[in-house]
Amino acid sequence: MNVPLLRVRGISKSFGPVQALSHVDLDVPAGQVTALCGDNGAGKSVLIKCIAGIHQPDGGEILWEGEPVPLHTPRDASTLGIETVYQDLALADNLDIVQNMFLGREKLSHGILDENDMERDAASTLAGLGVTTVRSIRQPVASLSGGQRQSVAVARAVMWNSRLVILDEPTAALGVTQTAMVLALIRRLRDHGLAVLVVSHNLNDVFAVADRIAVLYLGRMAAEQDAAGLDRQSVVEFMTSGHRAGAAARADPAPTDRGAGPDTTGAAAEAAPEQATQEVAARAGEEAAGEEAAGEEANGQDLTAAEAGAEALVPPEVVAQSLREYLHALALRLRGGESGMLPVVLGLLAIVVVFQAISPGHVFLSAGNVVNLILQSAVFMVLAMGETFALLLGEIDLSIGYVGPVGAVVAVQLVQPATVDWPWWAAIVAALAVTALIGAIQGTLITRLRLASFIVTLGGLLVFNGVLLIVLGFGPFSGYPSLSGEGSNVHALYDLMWGQVTPFQGWVALVVVVGLLGLSQVVRDGRRRRSGLVAPPMSVTIAKIVLLAVVGATVVVVCNVNRAALGTLEGVPWAIFVVLLVLGAWTFLLQRTRFGRYVYAIGGNVEAARRAGVRVDRIRTWAFVLCSMTAGVASLLYASYLGGMSNNVNGGQLVLYAVAAAVIGGTSLFGGRGKAAAGVLGGLVIGGIYNGMYLQGLEVQWEFIVTGLVLIAAVTIDSLSRRGSASKA
Repeated sequence: MNVPLLRVRGISKSFGPVQALSHVDLDVPAGQVTALCGDNGAGKSVLIKCIAGIHQPDGGEILWEGEPVPLHTPRDASTLGIETVYQDLALADNLDIVQNMFLGREKLSHGILDENDMERDAASTLAGLGVTTVRSIRQPVASLSGGQRQSVAVARAVMWNSRLVILDEPTAALGVTQTAMVLALIRRLRDHGLAVLVVSHNLNDVFAVADRIAVLYLGRMAAEQDAAGLDRQSVVEFMTSGHRAGAAARADPAPTDRGAGPDTTGAAAEAAPEQATQEVAARAGEEAAGEEAAGEEANGQDLTAAEAGAEALVPPEVVAQSLREYLHALALRLRGGESGMLPVVLGLLAIVVVFQAISPGHVFLSAGNVVNLILQSAVFMVLAMGETFALLLGEIDLSIGYVGPVGAVVAVQLVQPATVDWPWWAAIVAALAVTALIGAIQGTLITRLRLASFIVTLGGLLVFNGVLLIVLGFGPFSGYPSLSGEGSNVHALYDLMWGQVTPFQGWVALVVVVGLLGLSQVVRDGRRRRSGLVAPPMSVTIAKIVLLAVVGATVVVVCNVNRAALGTLEGVPWAIFVVLLVLGAWTFLLQRTRFGRYVYAIGGNVEAARRAGVRVDRIRTWAFVLCSMTAGVASLLYASYLGGMSNNVNGGQLVLYAVAAAVIGGTSLFGGRGKAAAGVLGGLVIGGIYNGMYLQGLEVQWEFIVTGLVLIAAVTIDSLSRRGSASKA
């Protein structure tokens, strides 16, 4: 019963000629805090990485509950219950608290992320550790203070039935208030019966929480004993010389008020008999003074957050949210830089108002022009949704402007009645398969060979421009040879852009879409309320459904107006359904699945994702596959719009518009932020600019200038919002 939980015996580790550890012994009992001290280069980080399974020792053994265990990988350590919180914390700033705590270990329900269950468990863990200073467990980690971030990292470590928690410099760069918060958290871990191994150079913090102290000196264990038998001066001597100068006990024992928090003035006041000891003590005093100054600044930030309503309150997860609280939380997010797609919505409204006012005869919002604008924008929308996958990773794909058309040419060739005459659906599948294969090849080069995505996809832009010209040489693809026959495969491809459903079918589709989305929202919110979690007020849910219905009804009404000067042309175009299908599929994939969660995590902090067990290379490769395949869908619409394919495809302009549309819609060039819907809104902005300036009779160069200025404005808004989020952290 008295066997320590973890025992390290005779551990040695070398890196080439450097002996990092030499026959190190260490005991870490359960229910106690063991502090590991040492000067820079003493071997502290190497030792904890051997325990965490990152480094493999050259000699010695690690025993768990008295039995030797192999720790070949971090997963082996996690299986035993060993969790490590490194100094950099390994948190993805763009994800919220719940998403970070479950990163790599998400809970699923029928293959879909079980957000309610994860939120309940996260709230329970934080409450058990006494962490109540966060405004909401759904706020992004980027908005947290240093102490709150440390608390989240510790909570993530202890929620997986962990028995040993290793903390690497948990109070580094924290202020006084935040340091006290973290030290109190360490004491609570001990009180819960966990073994805690704290690596720290700050002796004030060590004596505030440690039950036992171990000191490394040049890779050897210089001392390991109860904290009550040591004082600061003795530890400093062990750190600098490997032994204690005097055999007698010091007159200044360890402080008895270890629960009162750190003493930021005592380290520099100790007198040392040796020059090296004086230097270490002086350095400790400088660090303590720096932390005190940082603490004052952090305290000022905490007060600001409190004034904004982010003070420690009853956890919001157990409080019914009213309309006023919902609006207040929304205002806080906006003030914190989380503007989402609001800027592009306002920009789109401004474009509509301006061009409607100045267009000849005010025809900009006429039924025929609105439908034409949507068709012109459809290609940009779908291309932007594809480019979003690369941008979310912090990467870019410059090749989709020609990869997509290569797939479209394949489809056009396969439906030729005089040659292959494939069914239209088989031709589309083949086209998407070709683009997916190209994306897989490029993604593999980027992820496996560590090549820059900019270079690989720039090369792909040139290569597949040439491939497009080669494939075009196999037949007369300047246009469809025949559009006769309602059931012809050629006509089916042509209808992707120019076909439409009947007015009645349009209304049926609207009722089905709004009904399903509305029912899904009501059911989801109801489950959250029944689980005691925060959900938008019913009035807000109803308002969202009504707004969706109004927008959809407006589109159906406009499309059902006869747009033909001669004859009849009415109904919702098929292109709108294609855009909605891609939007729904990619929104679900990014927001409701483990794959989507990992895409955002990699874009936010690739190292955090890797340490969480995410197969980063596989996710990145699949993202490029989806990017290219979506470009294939966009190019099928493009081919339908042109009535065929030719060598006049301007792939360079298409990819630039795709990037611009995604960024204008709110997707960040820095990775980790954005949605598929951003591409739709951004595509409408670009299409609106193009259409409005065409109605004014302006030259194409002005379209380029205005689009470029809008893009610069969007990037500026993104950069400023990031700075705003960082300044409030």
